Amino acid sequence: MDGNVLVLTQYLESFTYIGLLLLLFMCGLGVPIPEDITLVLSGYLAYQGITHYPQTVIVGIVGVMVGDMTLYFIGNRWGTGIINHHRFNWIFTEKRMEKAQRYLRKYGKRTIFIARFLSGIRAGIHLTAGALRMNTFDFFIMDFLAALFSVPIFVYIGYYFGEHIEKALVLVSKSSRILLALVITTIAILFFCYLLKKRRETKL
Repeated sequence: MDGNVLVLTQYLESFTYIGLLLLLFMCGLGVPIPEDITLVLSGYLAYQGITHYPQTVIVGIVGVMVGDMTLYFIGNRWGTGIINHHRFNWIFTEKRMEKAQRYLRKYGKRTIFIARFLSGIRAGIHLTAGALRMNTFDFFIMDFLAALFSVPIFVYIGYYFGEHIEKALVLVSKSSRILLALVITTIAILFFCYLLKKRRETKL
């Protein structure tokens, strides 16, 4: 196993459910710990008989939700102060903030659901959702539904492929990077199309 993965595994073996809860909470806050890998390793512990699959899934869902909601409330509490700070007025203009608010009202729910599967930018999206005052109930429900879907899958991967855990970890890691790259590429293309559209409108 990779050195960092080995450390994570030994940590989870020592602290089991409490350790998993703490790690996922830190992941939710944006600490650079691979959440997906942590969940897969927790499933591997269940395969070994150190923990149990149902309890691991429950702790996993609670851990990711507590971390995500904490980051959302941090954005909700202090994000507005950053946005309204005079040094950032050139970035967070009134027009841009109005557009962001409209986007959240129209696409916010699906964005939060999809963000649960994007380890590289998930924390930033959650923080932004809080700063832009996205409805707390909507945020919680969509994040919870996504966690209900994703957490059992990642835990099960570690549980089912316990004999070949190293290969499973490599597959999950590559899949996460590919998915993130696809999303970033799509966003870049859409942004480029938006700029072209605005340029044509300006010429007219």
